[in-house]
Amino acid sequence: MGLPLISCGFLAWAATLRVAIVTRSTLNWWLFVGNAALNVLWVVFLAQDDTDDFSSPAGNTGMIGMLSTGAAAIAYYLYADFRHYGPQRHVYAGYYPPQGFQPPADTGYGYGGPTRPMTGPPVQNQPQPQPQNQPPQPNHAAPPRIDQVRAELDELSDLLRRDSGEGDKR
Repeated sequence: MGLPLISCGFLAWAATLRVAIVTRSTLNWWLFVGNAALNVLWVVFLAQDDTDDFSSPAGNTGMIGMLSTGAAAIAYYLYADFRHYGPQRHVYAGYYPPQGFQPPADTGYGYGGPTRPMTGPPVQNQPQPQPQNQPPQPNHAAPPRIDQVRAELDELSDLLRRDSGEGDKR
């Protein structure tokens, strides 16, 4: 919020107003009202100064008060903003799980139930010839679900090849 800085403290109330609106805290609303009252007070001091450079005691008091109120508003705005939008304290915001609660170990990609292997005819993997210029693929241990998906995709590609081969013979 650069308004207090750009306006030399005259618009310091805008920062505290934003904090009060965002946090909806009674304390922040009271700080906004106090900041606005202080800004009015500093303007009254500045209005009593009849010099061009605010060099009288009233002008100095008004300027020092206005600048310090603006600095305090900026500091509090940053504190309140970091506290409001900072890291959350609880895993479940607004919800406290029962004592001893443990989340389910395997919920199946977030769809609500544990994963089960699909039942169906056994899939026979046919060895695919590898081109001579490619190095052999390293054998990584994959989770069973990934192996199942790979087998189903291989079966589908074989089926599509057979269908496309029959279409060429016609």
